[in-house]
Amino acid sequence: MPTVVARDEPVTLSPSATMVFAYLALAPSGGRPRSVAAAQLFADCSTGTARRRLNTALWRLRSEIRSNVGVEVIANVGGPCVGLDAAAGVTVDASVFQDLVAPVLQRDEAKVTEAEAARLETAASMYCGELLEACHDEWVLAHRNRIENLYLSTLDCLVRHHGERGDVAAVTRFGELALGLEPLREDVHRHLMTAYADAGRDDLVERQFERCRMVLLDELGADPMPETVALYARLARHDRSRSASVAALTAELERARREVGRLTETIDRALGRLRRMS
Repeated sequence: MPTVVARDEPVTLSPSATMVFAYLALAPSGGRPRSVAAAQLFADCSTGTARRRLNTALWRLRSEIRSNVGVEVIANVGGPCVGLDAAAGVTVDASVFQDLVAPVLQRDEAKVTEAEAARLETAASMYCGELLEACHDEWVLAHRNRIENLYLSTLDCLVRHHGERGDVAAVTRFGELALGLEPLREDVHRHLMTAYADAGRDDLVERQFERCRMVLLDELGADPMPETVALYARLARHDRSRSASVAALTAELERARREVGRLTETIDRALGRLRRMS
């Protein structure tokens, strides 16, 4: 059930009034036609009964808000549309979240600045679970899916942003939040593998691929998609190539050190002869 807060204090409303308040808070600017509101909120009733129940619910909401807060919350009472009064100054966390992340997510994540990443992190911290999780009416599903998809996209963007900067702790933190919500999302697993590779943690790349493989096998009885396997193979080849390069460089430096040692011995002998001759 959503929480209503006024002047930093929770407002106690009946469950039915709270749900109607949430419905109005999520409505577009200008509200919704009463006929639409009645049909969506009371879908199991006839048209006449739904309208009467809507009127009763709106009256109850107005009464409870006036009693608790002392303001008028419903705009255009008695008009063809129903919505919240802008003068009441109602803010909706879901709308604030969307306004924070949408402008950033519309851009290429490679161009996300530190300030924008901080903005995304602030928004991610606001997410408290499914929107109106106790409600399964049709009117809330589109809102719920949109907010959840924005949240996942936010976490995914943060994974890639911090991976490019080698921040393994942040990559893991936001990756775990994303997979806690959608453990079967192979694109999230792939982005985590890439982020770990960018951070130089090839051990975590292998662990992430194995985790992806096992969750798909356990939940779906399926193997990872070809693009996931191909990414892992490419990252593994890069790891082997890097290891070979490091080994070659190490051997070259060892040879150089031996040459320097021999040259030092030659110089020491020459200096000794010169000292004896003086």
